[in-house]
Amino acid sequence: MLVPSLNPDGQQLVVDWYKKYLGTPYEGSGPTVVWHHYVGHDNNRDWATFSLAETRLAVQVLNKWHPQILYDIHQMGANGPRIYLPPWVDPIDPNVDPLLVSSMNALGENTALEIAQTGKKGILVHGVYDFWSPLRDYIALHNGLRVLTESASVNIASPINIPYERLDRGIGYDAKVSTWNYPDPWKGGEWHLRDIVDYQLDAFFSIANNAALFRERYLSNFYTIGRHAIERTDWPYAYVIPAEQLDVASVARLVNTLRTGNVEVQQATADFEARGHRYAKGSYIVRLAQPFGAFAKTMLEIQHYPNIPEYPGGPLQRPYDVTAQTLPLLFGVKADEIQQSFEAASAPVDHAKVDAGVFKQAPKAAGYTIDDHTNSSLYALFALLGDGVKAYRLTGPNSDPGTIYIPKQLGVEKKLTTIAERFPIEIDAVTATPAGGALEVRLPRIALYQSWVPSMDEGWTRLIFDQNHIPYTRVVDADIRNGNLNQRFDVVILPDNAPRAITTGRGGWEDVQVLASASGAQIGAKRSEGREASSAPKTPPEFTGGLGNAGVASLKSFADNGGTIVALNKASLVYTAPDASVQNALSAANKKDFYIPGSILEVSVDPTHPIAFGAPRTVPIFFEQSPFFNIKGDARSIASYAGDNPLLSGWILGGQYLKSTSAIVDEPSGKGHIILFGFRPQYRAQSEVTYKFFFNSLLYSSSTAVQTVAAGGKR
Repeated sequence: MLVPSLNPDGQQLVVDWYKKYLGTPYEGSGPTVVWHHYVGHDNNRDWATFSLAETRLAVQVLNKWHPQILYDIHQMGANGPRIYLPPWVDPIDPNVDPLLVSSMNALGENTALEIAQTGKKGILVHGVYDFWSPLRDYIALHNGLRVLTESASVNIASPINIPYERLDRGIGYDAKVSTWNYPDPWKGGEWHLRDIVDYQLDAFFSIANNAALFRERYLSNFYTIGRHAIERTDWPYAYVIPAEQLDVASVARLVNTLRTGNVEVQQATADFEARGHRYAKGSYIVRLAQPFGAFAKTMLEIQHYPNIPEYPGGPLQRPYDVTAQTLPLLFGVKADEIQQSFEAASAPVDHAKVDAGVFKQAPKAAGYTIDDHTNSSLYALFALLGDGVKAYRLTGPNSDPGTIYIPKQLGVEKKLTTIAERFPIEIDAVTATPAGGALEVRLPRIALYQSWVPSMDEGWTRLIFDQNHIPYTRVVDADIRNGNLNQRFDVVILPDNAPRAITTGRGGWEDVQVLASASGAQIGAKRSEGREASSAPKTPPEFTGGLGNAGVASLKSFADNGGTIVALNKASLVYTAPDASVQNALSAANKKDFYIPGSILEVSVDPTHPIAFGAPRTVPIFFEQSPFFNIKGDARSIASYAGDNPLLSGWILGGQYLKSTSAIVDEPSGKGHIILFGFRPQYRAQSEVTYKFFFNSLLYSSSTAVQTVAAGGKR
């Protein structure tokens, strides 16, 4: 079965862009928007939570087809090897069956040999790419081989010339040096789209021929690996997801994610005991002795990425990709690992459903309250505000900070009835108007900044907004430079992007981040999978320049005049400086001693601040080479790192640098605010547990403090 493109409309977007500038100075430049409508190349990181329609459709095919081999075709930077194949570098996800690892090693080596037999050079095996993250690896956790090729790229379809001296180094290779895994280096020169196609066709026909010759081996091994999965006794017996959870919608998402991944899930039909604990009827049970138990275990367990020295006694090898994906932590769901077997009456789950909410209407109610500890409560608030309902968030001493209060008003009961049918929330009646302070909140007018150096984080943000019907307006450099932002917006969001991409518009198709090891070798992950920035063609001038001084000044004026700026992850560094009230603490860290490429950390939270309304005292966040802050003056820390080892899942180097620094800061600016996130609170549509910080910051922008809540009336 051939899938020419999982994203055909994105493919066409790139083709149209290329043809538009063919024969001009901008030929071969990258599009200035993400080519997947929402997430650009991050569709390659959606194989754990299936947030995108394309991924869900592909998984439906894989779950029915059960391919024994999946050949995954990619391109990488232009200055290294001409093509990469397995074996993978360490570490290998320990949940992948060893027979699969051996099979991938053998098939990759055989394919490399057969490409080399044609006289082609620059073939790398066992370099760059580890086999740890299921975000890009679905099939191996479903008992099939994944064979990846990464071909050196060109400028979309235009040839490039690479001098020999510009050939680079990376994990497991030096492109100028012959080694066992890179025996015949390419010597530089012209590189064409035709070359890419030729190498990929050789790889494809080698793999197909190998599969045909050894058909019995692959089918027999597929059966054996499946048998290993259902007979193994060295794993925990099961995970139990208790019925009693704070956010039932997130529980349903977790269960349905597992079900989309073809994992068998049971739901208890009666109370039962396991690990000395009594679980209520309705709890979910995921037994790991099942055909695709490896996927379930990888999604549910805590990750312990190993420390691997580059050489004995040397510095630690930096992970290629993110190191943690523990979905219970990211979703804010409790899931208990149970080592020993137990008995429980249960029934198979096809799809987890969420019951409608409850509206406790009362004829003499002064108004109604909604607990705000779940994302659903905030989605409900956005919907009510959009429907013209007057609403408050309580801050008084007798209320849980952030509780949503809806005073009695014309037609409100009908609207609340509809909201309770849409969201799993409880709406309670109160007989008296709450006393004490509150924030009167209206629907925020949201501007989402779109840089012409495209940000996949901007796309993920749009996806979350669209899925939850939150209105927003996309703005580009010229919109911000033109000023008058306060007349149109309450809040401007700067998605994760390099500060220079935002302020000056400089950057390649994707920002290239290459970290240097102690030995000077390039060992960084996250290299551009399109082209090196140094060889990238010029971008058309109408898309260059970034915000510039005028745009930066316009944003500052917007905040000073009462607006709110929400800057996510690296975008927050636009607003840090050594002499400012918020300083980038990352700049003081020794880069050889500090590296967190994608792990789940714990922060301590101040839930009395409106940005943290509804949050518990400690929260998991996803940290991916993110900034962290020292503050002084009027800046206020909302979330901070209490200790020097905040790791919950994944890998951390240099945790001591985080101690006593801030992860979320509210910095006053004139009449307004600049809210800095030292992480991505809506990370790849996965970190449900930190969505509330992001949504709260938007609602905060359109909130007005009042001493007392107004009584109900007409609206």
